[in-house]
Amino acid sequence: MKQTSHWIAFSASGFFLFLDQILKYLARMNPDFTSYIIPRWLGWEYLPNPGIAFSIPFPNWLILVLTPPILLWLGILLAKNIGQRPMVAIGLAFIIDGAISNYIDRMLFGVTIDYLRVLTGVINIADIMIAVGAAFLLRSYREASTLSPPSPTSSETKGA
Repeated sequence: MKQTSHWIAFSASGFFLFLDQILKYLARMNPDFTSYIIPRWLGWEYLPNPGIAFSIPFPNWLILVLTPPILLWLGILLAKNIGQRPMVAIGLAFIIDGAISNYIDRMLFGVTIDYLRVLTGVINIADIMIAVGAAFLLRSYREASTLSPPSPTSSETKGA
């Protein structure tokens, strides 16, 4: 992947972070507004989410303490992979920007603002960015494992 496509991907993740924050603002300013494409299954619905993934309860103070070192670690991984493994770098960029967007909510409001009703859950664009980034990482590692030859086991090297 060319260096230009890196910046396009990073710009896209930055754009989605910005879009997510705008949509969260709109959801917070209009908490009673709902609109469905498929009633109660797909649409717009405000939900202040105090939990983590799948609304699992987790202390907000702990999220606020743990998120910065995790983001720093992911940023170091991103810097190490930007020129060598573009799929990893793009995946990390999406995960980092999604996590930053949700972290902003936690710092300002003590909850994550969710607004997209999808089946039985309510999510936001940051959640989608994290999932897309994880998919990029999984695909990258899957491709790396299928392209690289298997490493010799210790019994194979002893017998040679």
